[in-house]
Amino acid sequence: MVILIAVGFTWYSTGRDDATPENAAQADTTLPAPDGQLPSVRSIPPSAATASAPVSASASAPPSKKPENGATTKAVSKGGCALPAYPTASCTGVPAGWLPQKTVQGDLTVTKAGTVVSDQLVTGSILVRAADVTIRRTRVYGTIDNFIGDKIYGHLTIEDTEVVPKPGEGISSVQQYAFGVANYTCRRCKVMNRMEGWRVGAGSFAGAGQVVIEDSYAQLAVPAGMCASSDPHGDGIQGYGGPTATIRHNTIDQRGDDCPTSPIFIPDQDNAGGTVTDNVLAGGGYALRLSGGSFPTVTGNKIVTKSAEYGPIDVDCSKIGTWSGNAEVTFDFDRGVVLKETKKLNNC
Repeated sequence: MVILIAVGFTWYSTGRDDATPENAAQADTTLPAPDGQLPSVRSIPPSAATASAPVSASASAPPSKKPENGATTKAVSKGGCALPAYPTASCTGVPAGWLPQKTVQGDLTVTKAGTVVSDQLVTGSILVRAADVTIRRTRVYGTIDNFIGDKIYGHLTIEDTEVVPKPGEGISSVQQYAFGVANYTCRRCKVMNRMEGWRVGAGSFAGAGQVVIEDSYAQLAVPAGMCASSDPHGDGIQGYGGPTATIRHNTIDQRGDDCPTSPIFIPDQDNAGGTVTDNVLAGGGYALRLSGGSFPTVTGNKIVTKSAEYGPIDVDCSKIGTWSGNAEVTFDFDRGVVLKETKKLNNC
């Protein structure tokens, strides 16, 4: 790990070739790629059995209801997001018909403990500098980040919230992760057409704690020409010096990224590991890469067949406790359902 110190704050190296600072809204510097990073790959066009058209940030959602505060929201933990189905663009993020109650131009910095941010449109980033903050039903064009300076501000709860490209930008040019970095829960979150999804990091910094990412959806993509110019090596979920993570019941589609690393990438880079269960993964060099820390349970994960360049998994079995129910499948991304199991993954 490389730490670059500047007056008044710390830049925490991501250990990646885009070297996006953990505590800034966007990268403006680059560092060499770490060991273990895959070379650039070209994504494989999905077959008819696994294909679905790219979903817009305003995709339709299940029926809505009116909460006490008058904002429109959807019933949660029901419908298309629940097993045996998997998260889709329609059952994550803000609900159909959503309109913000407030628009913040630029960054929103939260400094009061216990603050609830709800039904807002933030055109920059949300920078969390207080404990026990909750973010609900909010759309963000930048990043939601609770690693500010040299401290983690948790526990941060994020629900029914999405990070999407700004209007007129089909694929976001922001190289920073969408959500991060420690001591947070992200539930029914959505990432659309972004290079980086979730960061699990800064485990050695004050305030760090476990991360929970569940019932969430990501469609990852890279702007045209960026793979040749800067080769960002994106991830759906990346661990870098990260605390224990629970990664449960998510759909991460990286088929739109021509120079990816992995939908889930927790390498041997000072990561604690965690549990990885019931996720659907597509694309990447390898779809699932686990080698850093301890993984007591890796079960029920479905890899979309022939979607990853080098193979479905790259795991260190000596670090995995229970391995079962992992398989290659064909998958309907619109409905969030497995069409067919094509191969059991009995590697561990």
